Amino acid sequence: MAYIDEAETEAGIGMSEDDLQNKVRQYVSDAIQYIDDEISPLRAESTKYYLGDEFGNEVDGRSRVVSRDVRDSVQSVLPSMMRVFFGAEKVVEFVPRGPEDIAHAEQATDYVNYVLKQDNDAVAIFYSVFKDALMNKSGIVKWWWDDSVTVETYNFEALAEPEMALILEEEGVEAVSVEAYPDPSVPEEILMQMQMQGMPAPQLYDVEIRRKTPVNKVRIATMPPEEFFVDAAATSIANSQVVGHRTMATISDLVAMGYEEDEVSQYASDQVEFLDNENYIARHPNSSGAVDFGQNQRRVQYVEAWCKIDYDGDGIAELRKVCTLGENFHVVNNEPANDIPFAIFACDPEPHLFFGSDLADLTKDIQRIKSAVIRGMLDSLAFALYPRTGVVEGMVDIDDVLNPEVGSVIRMRQPGMVQQLTVPFLGKEAFPMVQYLDQMKTERTGQSAASQGLDPDVLQSTTRAGVMATIKGAEQHTEMIARLFAELGFKPLFKGLLKLLIEHQDQERMVRLRNEWTPIDPRVWDSSMDVSVNVGMGAGQADEKMAMLTQIASRQEALMEKMGLDNPIVSLGQYRTTLSKMLEVAGWEDANQFFKPIPADWSPPPAPPPGPTPEEQMLEVQMADIMARQQIEQQKVELSADKEASIDERERARIAGDQALREFDLEQKYQSKVDLELLRATLARGNK
Repeated sequence: MAYIDEAETEAGIGMSEDDLQNKVRQYVSDAIQYIDDEISPLRAESTKYYLGDEFGNEVDGRSRVVSRDVRDSVQSVLPSMMRVFFGAEKVVEFVPRGPEDIAHAEQATDYVNYVLKQDNDAVAIFYSVFKDALMNKSGIVKWWWDDSVTVETYNFEALAEPEMALILEEEGVEAVSVEAYPDPSVPEEILMQMQMQGMPAPQLYDVEIRRKTPVNKVRIATMPPEEFFVDAAATSIANSQVVGHRTMATISDLVAMGYEEDEVSQYASDQVEFLDNENYIARHPNSSGAVDFGQNQRRVQYVEAWCKIDYDGDGIAELRKVCTLGENFHVVNNEPANDIPFAIFACDPEPHLFFGSDLADLTKDIQRIKSAVIRGMLDSLAFALYPRTGVVEGMVDIDDVLNPEVGSVIRMRQPGMVQQLTVPFLGKEAFPMVQYLDQMKTERTGQSAASQGLDPDVLQSTTRAGVMATIKGAEQHTEMIARLFAELGFKPLFKGLLKLLIEHQDQERMVRLRNEWTPIDPRVWDSSMDVSVNVGMGAGQADEKMAMLTQIASRQEALMEKMGLDNPIVSLGQYRTTLSKMLEVAGWEDANQFFKPIPADWSPPPAPPPGPTPEEQMLEVQMADIMARQQIEQQKVELSADKEASIDERERARIAGDQALREFDLEQKYQSKVDLELLRATLARGNK
């Protein structure tokens, strides 16, 4: 592969191939030598302490026990780290630069977490990273855009021709072998008719295909500590002269990355790892390092180095990514670079140094001293239980003396020829020393049985406030480590992943976020968004957070009830955020299971009109009084009219009754029907 920038070469100002090769070889070889000679021995020592290897000063016949203080300290911190960074709460979030970026920042936070946890095995990766940081001075994470090609082989049987054609038309699919044969399900008479008509017989096909698929995803990986290198003068990734990754890659992997097989094969070897690195040897004490994997699985030392080199000759060194092959670091690729894709996780950084301290450095001396004390205690106990025996030479049968069987006979020529050299047990005098060493380890690391709630004696004899104070005191050490991991490791990692997605994901991707299928297109995001870190430790802090969030929610509810949804202090979206945070603290990642998201076009209902003034209220009362009086007067008039109508109706009824009574009397008197009409007319004339 060509590794000289064509534009710079045409301008005549580019660095020559030989100069570039020499400069890169010097940078990389010096950095690797610094790691192998100075850093790897320290890591190897910590690894041996962690594994409980013997110190080399053991005496035959004496106790060889090794205390595991380094391992205990590391293992006591790891569960807290995993819970903090892989619990429900988002430890790292993108911060919008303006109100218009809020939705993009939330989506970017969710998507980067998705890439971290779904596209990559984040739990396994960061478990190794945290452990390396706690015992190997630093845990290193590398990220890159994987545009390599995966090859998969599939076999299909009894395919019809249209089915076979459909499969072979797929992008990236090629046929390895095709075997055709007559379709056995077609009757012979039909075959004969088709043959007579000159038609081809139906065929079935057994097909073997090879499908090549580009990965096109973000990849995150941790690397063994010996594979990472940096120059000795560096104090951070930003001010390093060279930083990089070396590995023994297979020819197949390099070809998948785009290198030519012929070019790569000339640097291949049977070595699989770095046998001159003490850290690797400490982890693999029985490894020979040479394995026959076959031609395409042979290994090549492959280096990706980010160097600051004045490549264009303007007197200012610029950052370039340089790839090399083989033991002599032959340059095969050279291109400009904007960022260095490494995040360094350190639990105890030292000022002005690249590599700081770790828990192993704090506890290795304690483990050595404690092992010596415990060995002395066990030796004293062994001497007390199984005392040495003194004999008079030639006067005792030695085989009888050496026989360990209980109740066995010792043959002596004279009495008193065998004596036990009794040694008192002095181990109890060493117990305070062991307790002192444990206390020293607790003060250095903050980890103890009481702080983790595992010491029943302390818990039974201490008030709740005392227990919480002990636990919080221990959590301060662990929280400091977690905050350093978040600020120095996760923060640059998230920024790097955001830039990587914006630069390389060139099409929309449908993923499931918050239980909803969401189209993601990072190209519209702001790559300069900052990252905020939110680290909390322990049940005590969770309780405190929940209590504070509960108070905030109650205040928000009171404000919205008093001032309405559209008020200048709190919005419905902020109230939902409070409820979501409460769920996160309680352990539920997806708040959408409990509360619906607020639609983007939602707006609070219009506020009710303002109430009447006191004068208007008084006028309304007076008007109501007048109306009431008018209604009363109207009711009186109506009642009077009803009364007069009732009296008139009664009078008419009386007159009609009197007339009916007189008519009845006349009929009874004259025993004949009275013509009422005539009678009424006569009475009427008489009245006139």
